[in-house]
Amino acid sequence: MAKPSKHDPSKPQVESYDYKKAFYRSTAVADDYDQHRFTTPARIRRNERKWRAIGKALAQAPEVKRVLDLPCGTGRFTGRLASSGYEVIGSDISLEMIGKAVTAGGAAGPAVLGYVQANGEKLPFRNAAVDCVVSIRFMFHVDPDVRIRILREFGRVARRQVVDYRHRYSMRYRKWQALRALGLTREPLERVSRERLEHEFTSAGLTIRAIVPVSRGWFSDKWVVLSERTAG
Repeated sequence: MAKPSKHDPSKPQVESYDYKKAFYRSTAVADDYDQHRFTTPARIRRNERKWRAIGKALAQAPEVKRVLDLPCGTGRFTGRLASSGYEVIGSDISLEMIGKAVTAGGAAGPAVLGYVQANGEKLPFRNAAVDCVVSIRFMFHVDPDVRIRILREFGRVARRQVVDYRHRYSMRYRKWQALRALGLTREPLERVSRERLEHEFTSAGLTIRAIVPVSRGWFSDKWVVLSERTAG
């Protein structure tokens, strides 16, 4: 498998949430998505680390039975959630990605209740429709001023939320800071501080209950955050 390229069909070319909402609604993107991200040994290991972190977060919410997987993408975690004993609804803004998820191995079993096209900013679900929203590989695409609105929607449809964020406390972020200071890159690399993380969840009416690092030390810039709707 060739190293991922900036020119791969599923690699966004613009760092804009509005652009990406349209970008992922493409058959070419859906066809290339898994191959670009999850097929080499290194990428498979990275995916397994993320799955373990999700499991650790969910283990701290044993009352969760029904889960909304949003965005479900091509179903990389939809089937695994179902095989772990959860009832799962897969959801994505892209019908093309949902089409891949429906045909993915393990993502179409009886514990998968169905798939719904949805925009995370305004979900087509009633209040408290599920026990937990699991949202992976999403928030780093989203403009900062929109994340709070999405988190608020997550809190409306579920008491619990398991969401991954990309943070500043990593070697990658330090390297980017150095390159930026030297004028060697203009590529944006938006990452949150712990203070910013707390602010976004609190502003959305959510309380953070646990932060699970995907890897130890400075090697990963990913957290999996368990939160719940704030009482009162």
